[in-house]
Parts: sequence; structure tokens; C-alpha cells
Amino acid sequence: MKTIHIFIAACLSITTTLAQDDEQRVSSSVQHVTVFLNRAQINAQARTTIGPGVTRLIIDNASAQTDPQSIQVSGKGDAMIQGVQFRTNFLTQVTKPVSLQRLEDSLRLSRETFDGLSLQKDVLENEKKMVLANQKVGSEKGTSVKEVSDMADFFRQRLTDVGKKLLALEKDLKEQKKKVDRLEGQVKEQNAKRERPVGEIEVTLTAKNRTAVDLTLSYVVNDAGWTPFYDIRVRDTKSPATLAYKANVYQNTGFDWQNVRLTLSTSNPALPGTQPQLETQFVGFYEPRPAVLVQPLRAKSAMRQPEFAGAASEAAPAADLATTANFTQVVEQPTSVIFDISVPYTVLSNNRPQVVDIQTGELPATYRYTATPKMDTDAFLVATLSGWEKLNLLNGTARTYFEGTYVGESQVSLQQAGDTLALGLGRDKKIVVKREKTEDFSSRKSLSSSVRDSYRYKITVRNTKSEAVNLTLFDQIPVSTDSRIEVELDESSGAERNAETGRLTWNLALKPGESRDLVFRYTVKYPKGKQLVNAQ
Repeated sequence: MKTIHIFIAACLSITTTLAQDDEQRVSSSVQHVTVFLNRAQINAQARTTIGPGVTRLIIDNASAQTDPQSIQVSGKGDAMIQGVQFRTNFLTQVTKPVSLQRLEDSLRLSRETFDGLSLQKDVLENEKKMVLANQKVGSEKGTSVKEVSDMADFFRQRLTDVGKKLLALEKDLKEQKKKVDRLEGQVKEQNAKRERPVGEIEVTLTAKNRTAVDLTLSYVVNDAGWTPFYDIRVRDTKSPATLAYKANVYQNTGFDWQNVRLTLSTSNPALPGTQPQLETQFVGFYEPRPAVLVQPLRAKSAMRQPEFAGAASEAAPAADLATTANFTQVVEQPTSVIFDISVPYTVLSNNRPQVVDIQTGELPATYRYTATPKMDTDAFLVATLSGWEKLNLLNGTARTYFEGTYVGESQVSLQQAGDTLALGLGRDKKIVVKREKTEDFSSRKSLSSSVRDSYRYKITVRNTKSEAVNLTLFDQIPVSTDSRIEVELDESSGAERNAETGRLTWNLALKPGESRDLVFRYTVKYPKGKQLVNAQ
């Protein structure tokens, strides 16, 4: 009886060991991705059936860029989760994405086309050789002039036709070879990415009976994120500005996100979430140390950061078409804002950005021309937007369109914005500005111990437009950094002066066709025998 018990115990031990070694592989499907400014959180599901005992369930299509500390697993079924861990598989390649399959199909068709053209070339070259090999005309009895003429015409016509076809084929072959080479390069690049290791999430489950389990997984991956940019359109100087908030979403995790729901978050988990602490700041004297001679190092070339092409060259969407901005829900959280986009997207794992429309809004705008003739004699149209804080903007690039024409890029910097946001709309040649130094009134006077230099400038502005404009002009006088140098503003034509920066500002309202002259004059006094720098 005792032996039987031992045998049963041994059998139970073997059964338990086999159950513990029962490894079952399953793939998960990505349902939802929350993309942060840096990194992304994947929400996926995996469904399978497990047997009684302990099962090590391997989710085999996780990214190798997964943060192991971020993995969360829950689910439904008559089983219990005993443990979760992440591991890297260096033996299995990343599953071939649909984008790579399409590239390989295109490469195969291009190679077949190239081979067909090469075959046509060989046939024509053989025909040319055959024609040239049969140039002998006539027989032993002789050949008439007409026969010679007819054969000459035949050879000329046939060789000309063959030559033209060969030239055309050579051109087609050259272009087709370029296409094949480009596709081969793309396929090689994509295959190189597939040689990276893949990640696996191991979930240990225990069940009393055979049961179906439905797992929900959540984990954070690196090498993904989004950057904001804006399209700002102004119809004319009497209309509000339309701002389209967009995102360049990118990911290079090794797996394509196929037809998934996206949520964009303004948070950045890559940054520390705790407030930095001030350390004691000790002050002391600087003690110079003897210089140590070292051999100069060769400068290393700077590594270029990824450039997301396509944003600047993307055509402006037609106003009548709906965008995903119409299907975006904005949720303000205590420390961030999320944009929940209900339209599914596909984001390929190729580090190329996918443009996502977030939201669109109209902002009240006022328009004013500005000019700094000392630096540039052109006048620039500036729109001042109010109410921008309601759109939860971030720092980013703005592409500006005025009167249906692209005028350039500018930067949206929230640190420099106050209640309003200034945006440049380009140059306007119809505002003519001229700045000149008046030599007759610029002079130098030498006193007993000092020198007085006088400078006089004249600015002429003219509005050649058919409507009145508001123009803000900027210029400057020097600011002294030495008590021995004195700067006095003698004439300003009503300009506002900033004593700290020396900037002069004129706010003008010009009627159609109106011209105005502005004069400012200043004097610099300094000790005799000294030479000034940046006095004019």
C-alpha cells in the first residue's frame, strides 16, 4: 500500500512538471493605442483556450521596445493569473508587415517587366545580325539595277526600324533598372528592420478545467510618439483665422498598427514626474589651474535626427471635405490633454509620420503691418490671434496660407505668447519703406575733453494700397554700457522709446496713397581719444 502511494505521488509530480512545462503560443491583436509625445501605450487582446493545470501563455507579437515595468494583464475566464514577465526572443524575426509584402510584390513585377524588355532587346539584336548577314544580292547571272535598289531600300528601312526600337528599349530598360534598384533598396531596408529581436509577454495561468480565456494587455513601447503642427489659413484681413491642429504620428516598434483607434496625449512619460529638488549652492573663489596640453580630437559628424517628410509638401485639403478633426473628442485631464479620435488609423512601423487631424477652430484676428527698415525695407503682415488657449496648443511648426496662397512656415512658441498669438503672413510690396542717413545733419564736434557725434536718419513710408492700413515701424538708437558714454535722443517724430533696449516704435495709420516722413536724431558723447563700436 505504501508503494502505491509513492507511485501515485511520483505520477502527480510528473504530471505537475509536464503541466508547468506546457507552453502555449498565441498572438494578440492591437485594439487601441495611446500615443504620447514620446512613447506609446498599446492596448491589445488575446483569446485562446487552455487546459487544466499550469499553462505558460506566450504572447509572441509584442515589440522588443516594450518597457517591462509597464506591462499590465487582466482578463476573463475560469483561470487565475500567477505571474507576468517580459522576455526578448533573438531567434524569431518580426512578422513580415503588409507594407513589406506590397514592396516585394512590386519588386517582383518590376523584375518581370525588366526581363521582358531585355528579351525584346535580344530579339531585335539577333534580327539586326540576321539582316546584316544577308546583305549579298543577286546570283551568278547578275543583278539588275532595280533589284539592287529595292534591296538597298529594304535594308535601310529594316535597319532603321530595328535601330529605333533598340533606342527606345534602351531608354525603357534604363528607367526600369532604376525602379528595380530603388525597390530592392526599400526591401533591403525593411528586411534589415525585421532582423531585430521581438518581444514576448509570458503570462502564467492556472486552471482546474479546460477553459477559454480572454486576456486584455496594456504596455508602453519606446520609439513612438507624435509632434504637433498647424495649418493656419486667412482668407483676407477682414476675416478670422482658421487653425487646423494636426499631428505627425510615428512609430518604429517593429509591428504595424493596422486599423486601430488612436488617442493622442500631451503627456510625456519619458520625463520624470517628480519635482526637482534644489541643492545647497556654495559660493567660493575661482582658483585657476595650470592648462594641460592635449592632442586635438577630430570632430565627429553630427548624427541627423529623423525628418518627417511630407508635412511641408502636403497639399491643403479641400474645405468641403470632412477630416478626422470632426470625429475627435477633447478631454482635459489634471496634468494633460487627450484627443480621442474615433476614426481608425493605420500607422506603419517605418518611422514615417502618419498625419492625423486633431481639431479645427476659428480664432478672432486683428491684422497689422510691421517694418524694421534698418534690417529689411519690406513690410510684413502680422495677424494677432486671440482665444488660442482654448485649443490646447503645443509648441510646433505652423504652415501659413493667406488668400489661398502658401506664404511660409513659422514657429508657434507658447512661451513668447501672451493673451494673443502673433503670426507672420508674409511680405507686402505695396507698403513702400525707405530708410536713409542724412549726411547734412550728421556731424562730429570736438570739445575740450570729449567728442560729440550726431546722427540723423529719415524714414519714408508710403501706402500704395487701395485701403487704409495700420503700420508699426521699429528702429533703434544705441544703448550705453559705459558711464563715460552718454546717448541722447534729440528728435524722434513722436516715437515711443524703450530706455533699456533703445528701440523706437511708431504706430501709424496710413490712408490709401498716403506718404509720411519720420525723422529721428541722437547724439553720442564720449571721451576724446576713444573709438566707439556700434554707434550707428
